[in-house]
Amino acid sequence: MKNLVQVQKALGDRLGREVFVYSITLDPEHDTPAVLKEYAKKYGVKPGWTFLTGKAEDINKLRRKLGLFNSDPKVDADRKQHTGMIRIGNEAFNKWSVTSVLCSPDRIMQMIERMKPPTPSKK
Repeated sequence: MKNLVQVQKALGDRLGREVFVYSITLDPEHDTPAVLKEYAKKYGVKPGWTFLTGKAEDINKLRRKLGLFNSDPKVDADRKQHTGMIRIGNEAFNKWSVTSVLCSPDRIMQMIERMKPPTPSKK
């Protein structure tokens, strides 16, 4: 979480305008909207960063669609085996990458910058 708070600071006013962050719980039985709201408040989360919860089966479907799962069902079912992953993308240009939440904030920012649309060449 500490790394993502630093990324939030580095994004400044781009957060919620150019860049959106979604944190998805792996523990929906515990992480109710009220619990996640308090968690976000504790870390000073700004608009543009949303914490999501829901039905366990919906979260699992979403994780699979995003490619954030282990192909071994036994390993994937064990929450202790889960590592925090960040999926970074630009849907309009179909550019996607993934990295660990433990990466340095600078590295995460570099990956975000690479997702920007191409700049037209000046001739």
